[in-house]
Amino acid sequence: MTTQAFCPGHITALFYAPPPGPTRESTGSRGAGLSISLGVRAKVRAVRGEGFGILPGPGTRLAPTVATALGNYLSLARNPVELQLDLELDLPVGQGFGMSGAMALAAVLAAEGEMGLLRGDAARAAALAHAAEVEFRTGLGDVVAQVTGGLEIRRRPGLPPHGEVVTAPHGGEVLIAWTEEPLRTSSVLGDPGARARLERAALPRLDAAPAAPTLEWLLEEGWAFAQEAGLASPAVREMVEACLPHGRASQVMLGNSIFAAGDLAAMGREMDRLGRPHRVVRVDGRGARLLGGKGTAHRPQLRSRSGSPPPRRGPPPPPHSRRARRPT
Repeated sequence: MTTQAFCPGHITALFYAPPPGPTRESTGSRGAGLSISLGVRAKVRAVRGEGFGILPGPGTRLAPTVATALGNYLSLARNPVELQLDLELDLPVGQGFGMSGAMALAAVLAAEGEMGLLRGDAARAAALAHAAEVEFRTGLGDVVAQVTGGLEIRRRPGLPPHGEVVTAPHGGEVLIAWTEEPLRTSSVLGDPGARARLERAALPRLDAAPAAPTLEWLLEEGWAFAQEAGLASPAVREMVEACLPHGRASQVMLGNSIFAAGDLAAMGREMDRLGRPHRVVRVDGRGARLLGGKGTAHRPQLRSRSGSPPPRRGPPPPPHSRRARRPT
């Protein structure tokens, strides 16, 4: 039987990446954003094999984050098993929509629904995905937010209980738009100068954040942050300025992309005029979840205890290998 899981995409409006914590689970970012209704669907089927491996289906690229998260998951299996994996992405990678974290989290949740190696502990599943994101510098706060969905403020970095996340429901829609040129998160997270600019622009706003996030606050403070931190490219500025007469707009972190609220039809016409791909999406308030298969459909809950992943018993399958045996 095939098990399916969905993880929403995620938009960060503003953030600060402090120095890494003592563990990957305590490493992360302070920031604020929202989860959206477009994301990643993962289909996983466990089959007996000669070794331990991941078999990506046609059209599925086995990203390093996914290979690492699933490889660490498979390290718990007692008997040789291979996971047949198909991933369906609703949005482009590299535009700040949280696709890297969504791929890893959806894949691990689907694998857990199929095999149950974590005994249904969604916090450990989230820890595997988050740790892979931290390792490859593809994101520091997406998985933390994607677990629960909605609007969020990440007051302390890392997964709970190391981190602290405040969420608020929101039933509205936003417009998202992007350019054809992606922005690599690792290029910013690894730049010491950029880290200092982010700190100066983000911390005063996060320290003064409301008790619960609102979409208006995310857009207004997000755009002020993007400009002060020097992150907005000319293309981003052009898209934001085209939307502002019709509502509020800001840059998606970290991407050559925007999100906006207001007269979405008018904003869509502006994006058509500029030749920019765009979609209208809902705020997703359900978070990452199973869609069917052997597991019971549910939204994972981060428990108020250590969300540390299981100890690694061997290296994960190589990111670009179709099959990998677990070392004995």
